[in-house]
Amino acid sequence: MLQLWRAVIRFAFHLFYNPFAFTYDFVSALVSRGHWRAWTRAALARIVGTRVLELPCGTGNLMLDLIASGYAPIGVDLSPAMLRITRGKLKRARPERNAVESKDAARLLRARAEALPFASRAFDSIVMTFPPGFAHNPRALAEMNRVLDARGRVIWVDGGRLLKRDAWDRALDAALDVVSGTASLSRAEKLLAAAGFTTRVENVQDDASVVMVITATKG
Repeated sequence: MLQLWRAVIRFAFHLFYNPFAFTYDFVSALVSRGHWRAWTRAALARIVGTRVLELPCGTGNLMLDLIASGYAPIGVDLSPAMLRITRGKLKRARPERNAVESKDAARLLRARAEALPFASRAFDSIVMTFPPGFAHNPRALAEMNRVLDARGRVIWVDGGRLLKRDAWDRALDAALDVVSGTASLSRAEKLLAAAGFTTRVENVQDDASVVMVITATKG
């Protein structure tokens, strides 16, 4: 029964990334009881340098936060639906710019994490928040190492949990465990080390939730 439940949840998240991408913001807010955006913003304070890649950029919320923080990020995603939503948000955020469409489009690319279309050492920081399965692929991690400059870093936010104040928190945590359990994050640390990174793990907590942040520094 547990395996069936996990299969259902994973299939649901696949749909959220693709044909039902328009539901992603609503669902992520629902399962986190409104903490999802705060969780993803935990990455901001750990960015180094000015050249930032978000992988994947999803529905663009953190792209907006990065721009508001003064960065000119590049976003990569494999899902055309996610990129379409992100492009729309970037347009709506800056309606006064005449050339907004072409400029914003240049910030967004459709690509696989295992074959990033960038020169070596092109970025200072790569941000990943609740990434899908590619994040555990050694080929993807090797690509991240390649496109990061010396002493560049990967900031990986994952494993968000509610603090189990009631039955609804416990039920939502059970669903979150399926897609980002602590075991998978422990495995992520080992994979990052094998890919040439030095890792540091932190728990960022508020009064109702906690999220894990892995900072992986190259070299």
